[in-house]
Amino acid sequence: MARSTLNPRMLIRPGHPSRTESGFTLIEVVIALAIIAIGLTAVVAIAARSGRVDASLQQRTFAAWVATNRMTRLRTDSHWPDLGTQDGKVKLADQKWHWKATVKKTQDPDLRRVTIDVSTADKPDDSVTELIGFIGKPLPKPKNGPMSGNGNLKHPDKGKGGG
Repeated sequence: MARSTLNPRMLIRPGHPSRTESGFTLIEVVIALAIIAIGLTAVVAIAARSGRVDASLQQRTFAAWVATNRMTRLRTDSHWPDLGTQDGKVKLADQKWHWKATVKKTQDPDLRRVTIDVSTADKPDDSVTELIGFIGKPLPKPKNGPMSGNGNLKHPDKGKGGG
């Protein structure tokens, strides 16, 4: 009788898959799905956070524009800003904003420190941005210079016997 060269471990038993079959077990599939679910949850969380950050950045940008516009108005105004606090409301980018400008003295008597806080109109005590700047005392208008009182330039040869 010839000896069999078959390995007893490789024998196929009824109801058991053969060792040559390939595929995933149920536990492998469940673990793979759990890993995918965790990964997708992280992606969704990052996307939601990105949207909130984007909205916050947009709000801070608009608030900075409101503050810059207010500072520019104070700097270009014909009179030096009074010491103290002023506030008001303005609409920008379809949103109402509340601004508060605080003007203080500095060590230089010809310079004032201006702090402008901007918030949304519905939450005036919750500052979105703050801008600090300095405004110099306006120079006095010259009485006898190249500009006349009405803003027109005087011709330098007029009145000198020129023609």
